[in-house]
Amino acid sequence: MEVAQDDHRFRVVCAGRRWGKSVLARMVVLKWATEKPGLYWIVSPTYKQSKMIHWRDFAKEIPPEWIKKKNEVELSLSLKNGSVIELKGAENPDALRGVKLRGLVIDEIASIRNWSWLWTEVLRPTLTDYEAPALFISTPKGFDHFHKLYLTGQKKDGPYRSWRFTSYENPHIPKGEIDQAKKELTEDAFAQEYLADFRKHTGLIYKNFERSLYVIDPFDIPADWSLYRGIDFGSTNPTACLWVAVDKDNNFYIVDEHYETGQTIDYHAGRINANAFSARVTATYGDPSGAQWINEFAQRGIYITPANKETGTSKKNWVTYGIEKVAEKLKAQVGHSVPIVKNQLDDDKNKVSWRHGMPQLYVFSHCQHTIEEFEKYRWMEKAVSQAPDQNNPEVPEKANDHAMDALRYVVCSYQAQNLNPEEQEFPEQNLFDEDGFY
Repeated sequence: MEVAQDDHRFRVVCAGRRWGKSVLARMVVLKWATEKPGLYWIVSPTYKQSKMIHWRDFAKEIPPEWIKKKNEVELSLSLKNGSVIELKGAENPDALRGVKLRGLVIDEIASIRNWSWLWTEVLRPTLTDYEAPALFISTPKGFDHFHKLYLTGQKKDGPYRSWRFTSYENPHIPKGEIDQAKKELTEDAFAQEYLADFRKHTGLIYKNFERSLYVIDPFDIPADWSLYRGIDFGSTNPTACLWVAVDKDNNFYIVDEHYETGQTIDYHAGRINANAFSARVTATYGDPSGAQWINEFAQRGIYITPANKETGTSKKNWVTYGIEKVAEKLKAQVGHSVPIVKNQLDDDKNKVSWRHGMPQLYVFSHCQHTIEEFEKYRWMEKAVSQAPDQNNPEVPEKANDHAMDALRYVVCSYQAQNLNPEEQEFPEQNLFDEDGFY
C-alpha cells in the first residue's frame, strides 16, 4: 500500500521471492488504468514470462464488468473506460517502439538484458508525451543495473524512490518454509533470493574480479609495448572495441574502450580510427563468424583478423577455452612482477613501481563498460538435472558479454613474446618492501 500510494514518478521495489511483486505490479497498473484512460504496459524479460506470470491471474483479478475485450494472443485487456493494458516481453525491442504510454511497469528488471540501451532508446521515450509514471520491480541479481536504479531511489531528492522488502514480510507465506530454504541454500543465495540483499551473483564467471586489484589509474604506455584491438560486432547489441597493451612480460592492460549501441558501421569505424591508440595497433582481432562485418570494417581502413580458434574445438568449447585463458591472466602468479602506476601511491604520475605476486591483466579505470561486464558476466543457470560434466559444459549467458568477447579474441590470438632470459628484466626479489613494491 505504501508503494501503491506513493506519488514519486519512478518507483523502485527490491523484494524477495514470493513477496508479492507481481500482484503489486498488476494492482498499480489497474489503479492507473481506472483513473486515466490510456495505454499501459507491464514489460517482463520475455513474452513467455509475461504470459505465465501475469495473464491468467490478471484476467481473474479484474472485475468482469470492467472488461470490454480480452486478446490472449496479444496479451491485452481492453477496459470499458477506454484503457488498454498490455503484457510485453523485452526480448523484442522493436515491438516496444513508437507508442505513447500512460504508465509502465518493468517486472524482474534485473533479468532484462542491455537495460541501459533499452531504457534510454526504447522505453523512456514512450513516457514523454504524458509525463507518465513507471514502476520497476525485481529480486536482485548482483551489483547490476537494478542495483544502480535502487541506489538512485535512495537519494532524498528527485523523481525516484526505492524500497526493499524481504520474503518474511508476506504474511501469506509460512515463515517456517522460508527458514527451511535458509538451511538448504548458501548464505549468499538466501540473502539474495529471500532477503532481497544485493550480493555478488553466485554464477559469475570472473567471480574473483575486484576493482581494488584489477582496476588501475591510466598511465602513459611505453613506446616498446605492443598494442592490440579486439572487436565484438553488434547492431541491436553493443559494438565493443578494446585497446589492449601488452608489455615485455606479457602483462595485459585494457587501456581504452569503444562501446556503443544502435550506430552505423561508419560511426563505429570513425570513432575507432580516431582513437589515439589506433595508430600504434599491431593487429586487430574479431569474431571469426562475422565475415560480413570484417569486410565492412576493412573498407573503412580497419583490418580485422579472425580470432584464433583452437583446433578441434566447437564454438561453445572455444568460448569456454577463451574464458579459461582470460581467467588464467586474472590469477595471481607466484613470483610474477608487474609495473603498477606510481600515482596510486603518491602524486608523481610519471613514475611506475613494481608489485610482486600479481595477476597479468589490468583495466584502466575509465573503461567502465568493461569493468561492469567483468562484474556481471555469468554462467547460464541450469536445472539440478543439468549439473556440469564433460558432456554438458557450462555456457555463459548471452548478456553483458560484448567487451568480454572482444577481450577473449585478443587473449586467444595473442602470441606471447619469446624473449631470451638475458633479454628480460626482472626486479630482484629481495628488494621488495613489505607491501610488495620494488
